[in-house]
Amino acid sequence: MSKDVFIAPHIDVVFKSIFGNEKEKGPLMSLLSSIMELPLESFEELELLNTELIPENVEQKSSRLDLRIRLKDKTEIDVEIQVINQVAYKERILYYWAKLYSGNLKKSETYDKLKKCVVINIVYFELFKMTRMHTKFQLFETKENELLTDHLEIHFLELSKLNAYNRTIENEVLIDWAEFLSLKKEGDLMALKDRTDLPEHLLKAIEKYESIKDDPDLYYEALNLQMGIMDQIQRLDDATNLGLKMGMEQGIKEGREDAQKQIAKNLKNLGIDYKTIQEATGLDLETIEKL
Repeated sequence: MSKDVFIAPHIDVVFKSIFGNEKEKGPLMSLLSSIMELPLESFEELELLNTELIPENVEQKSSRLDLRIRLKDKTEIDVEIQVINQVAYKERILYYWAKLYSGNLKKSETYDKLKKCVVINIVYFELFKMTRMHTKFQLFETKENELLTDHLEIHFLELSKLNAYNRTIENEVLIDWAEFLSLKKEGDLMALKDRTDLPEHLLKAIEKYESIKDDPDLYYEALNLQMGIMDQIQRLDDATNLGLKMGMEQGIKEGREDAQKQIAKNLKNLGIDYKTIQEATGLDLETIEKL
């Protein structure tokens, strides 16, 4: 993008303009196919839905999904993209799945009408100790490994693990999409465009992505969102560094106090009077008496 500031494709409005495009669903179909490992044809009749999950009563928490999709067989898919690791992110995603799953059953319907719900998480941080970039979770019996139901399916794409992937043995199309979604600077985009083996739908995504510069309103909205994310990351880093510094200082202080207490205890055992011990260690008389 020939703008002063490079806009990453993971920024909310940019991501939605590429993958939430009613007129060109090819990029979304290809992304879903590569993550869910299903034929591209499985997504030919996908429908983009309203992303607002309406609570059943005023006490329930409302939720807004990034992308919500319904397939021909009524399977619903929620695609979430997350740059910053928030507290209880795994629990949050399970909550989204539960809202999605319970929401597709009308009051007059029986439970056999419930449909499969899938949550796909594209994240830019590490969540699991596993080295694999793409992981899929379902409900299995813990000893016999038998599947309870296929109605729950949660995927994670940890883009921070992209560089560890071997293109020759992994899902090549998925890696292509991961490289696109990991773009951080203009040079990365140019290097990706120089390749001659990119799938058709990824080329269309790049074309749509580059067209953002022709829409000033969209570009500057994306720029503001990106700056907001960068500010949030900086605040988190500052808070972390401050916490580490305070923790180190507290640790040194506690270690010094522990050492003084041990010295005082040894002096007590030698029969040294409390006042002398106080002068030697700096501890108060009450603390010395309790040792």
